[in-house]
Amino acid sequence: MKLITFLFVLLFFALPLAAKTVRYELVASKGKVNLSGKKEVDFALMINDSIPAPILEFTEGDEAEIVLINNIPDDELSVHWHGILLDPYMDGVPYVNTPPIKSGESYTFKFKIRQHGTYWYHSHTNVQEQKGLYGAIVIHPKEKTISYDKDLVVVVSDWTDEDATEVLKNLRKDGDYYLYKKDTMRSWLGAIQAKSLKNFLYNEWTRMGGMDFSDVGYDAFLINGKRDSQGIMAHPGEKVRIRVINASASTYFYVSLGNLPMKIISMDGVDIKPALANDFLIGMAETYDILFQVPDHQNYELKATAQDGTGSASTWIGMGESVFAPIRPFPDMYATMDHLSMDHSTMTHESMEHSGMNHASMSHSNMDHSSMNHSVEEVYPSFSVQDAQAKHKTNFPASTPAHDVKLVLDGDMDRYVWHINGKAIHQDRNINIRENEVVRFTFVNKTMMHHPMHLHGHFFRVINKHGDFSPMKHTVDVAPHSTVTIEFYTDEPGEWMLHCHNLYHLKTGMARVVKYSSFTPKKEMQEWQKKDPHLHDHTYYRGMVEAATNHAQAEFYWMKTWDEIELRLESRDDDNWEAEGDFFYKRWLGRFTHLLTGATLVDREGAGVVGVGQILPFLIETHTIIDHKGRLRFNVEKRFQWTKNIYTDAEFTFRQKQSSEFEISLMYQKQWAWSAGLMFTEKSIGLGAQFNF
Repeated sequence: MKLITFLFVLLFFALPLAAKTVRYELVASKGKVNLSGKKEVDFALMINDSIPAPILEFTEGDEAEIVLINNIPDDELSVHWHGILLDPYMDGVPYVNTPPIKSGESYTFKFKIRQHGTYWYHSHTNVQEQKGLYGAIVIHPKEKTISYDKDLVVVVSDWTDEDATEVLKNLRKDGDYYLYKKDTMRSWLGAIQAKSLKNFLYNEWTRMGGMDFSDVGYDAFLINGKRDSQGIMAHPGEKVRIRVINASASTYFYVSLGNLPMKIISMDGVDIKPALANDFLIGMAETYDILFQVPDHQNYELKATAQDGTGSASTWIGMGESVFAPIRPFPDMYATMDHLSMDHSTMTHESMEHSGMNHASMSHSNMDHSSMNHSVEEVYPSFSVQDAQAKHKTNFPASTPAHDVKLVLDGDMDRYVWHINGKAIHQDRNINIRENEVVRFTFVNKTMMHHPMHLHGHFFRVINKHGDFSPMKHTVDVAPHSTVTIEFYTDEPGEWMLHCHNLYHLKTGMARVVKYSSFTPKKEMQEWQKKDPHLHDHTYYRGMVEAATNHAQAEFYWMKTWDEIELRLESRDDDNWEAEGDFFYKRWLGRFTHLLTGATLVDREGAGVVGVGQILPFLIETHTIIDHKGRLRFNVEKRFQWTKNIYTDAEFTFRQKQSSEFEISLMYQKQWAWSAGLMFTEKSIGLGAQFNF
């Protein structure tokens, strides 16, 4: 009897300790949507027929069981649980630590919830994330630590009406492919009008060309799948916890809330010392939590503005008269690296211009904005990770063994390849680490773009001015030409992705796998790893056809990360339109230099050649070539972008003991695919057109 009583008491006290299993069934499918308001597309990918995917809610200590069903025709599927601490085989990166889910099949993820905060999930297959496969995760703490009345999840994303597979191909054709769509082409006239000619020339001298805020021309920016919507109704005095998640593929956003400062209480799911800011710049894959107490009977605009200035999305909190967030001035396209073109200071009332806003869906379009109070009573600086302070010490004991790794983030915007330490992931897969030590990654960004670097399966300290109280994160923004150091304790054995969370940078090489030396993957996973697409150097192509009354030319390029094959054919209006051409294999050694070998045809004579190509200051392209007979050839060419639509291509070719020539064009170009105008050669003037593909 005593034994039975003891067992009963033991069971009684053990029941509350038993973990609750929270189960979700997620069905991925393909369908038609119109998210931009411009056109319906048929390539959208959804989970449970929704973009974004459903919010998954848990409580710390729960057992998660998530069944993922792939109903996408003829395509694999994956989901990564971003920022969640779990077993590596549940991480969801196909071919690295989780098998891909084939069409018509399913996979069940099971893991214990070991944390609380705001997180998200998204596909890690191809470019599915850009097509709509992303959603929020909210994990409540066992005991409530922050008091609030209502909870609002804000999933910010970017959307293109163009299939993302084609977007990637277009970027590999030309990193500037979308400048015409975005209307952000830099030019001599634009620099003069902006009183930035000195900066323009400096950027060309340094071979940088200017700040790159975003690669893709988007058709819409969304909050919870909409461009403008009422997020939550809230009464005066109610506290709303706003969970902001940047689920975009390649867009940074400035976030602001009406005319009021925001109280930031958490970053990447980890509570920080509360801080006030009028705005913050959130990178892809980061999350920020805001605590907002509605002050009065008004409706406050939470606005996310794309960093490149090409659009925004809004959601509204409260009720009553609308209080608009400030409109950010268009970024300075001609700034030098000394200024970074990132003015995080809060905008004044004088710099705001609301007349162009259209909130028709909210019945705001007919409101007299001049009668509204847009003033900001208190001005706080823009908030970033450098300002964040942890609530408790995060430093590691000085006696812990430490391992330092330098990671140089670099790439070539023109050819659109991105890499770490001069190598793409297919060249150098692993960063090897050991258990039970502190690993420090020092990111050195040599590019003109931001890179949000994400480490799977871990949280890390971002070393900032707060020293021992540096914040913990899973994704960190590495700004242009800056250095950021993170450190983490190695107690999660496995193989974990480390990559830039710009989707197109990841897909073109800026990634690694952090591998514990003590970890050996299962045999099944080893077989999948042999087929990992990350380890393939994918092939892309581009071409050009030019036809004029005095000149004809065609160029074709087959490209990998460092290898390129060029075929060029040309004919001129001389005596009999004789053809000449080049067939080159190029091996790029970096952004500015490549070696070449191949064959040429000039004056009916073929020759084998070797040479070197270089991009000089002022973005002057040169080729120094010698043929098998010892004859020298020297090419020099440059583009002059006079206005956003008018340019000149100037090219001169010197050939020793053979005919030399030059060509200068004056062309009008409205979109990337075509241009038309005048073409001058050493013998004549012609009228023609150029087509890019």
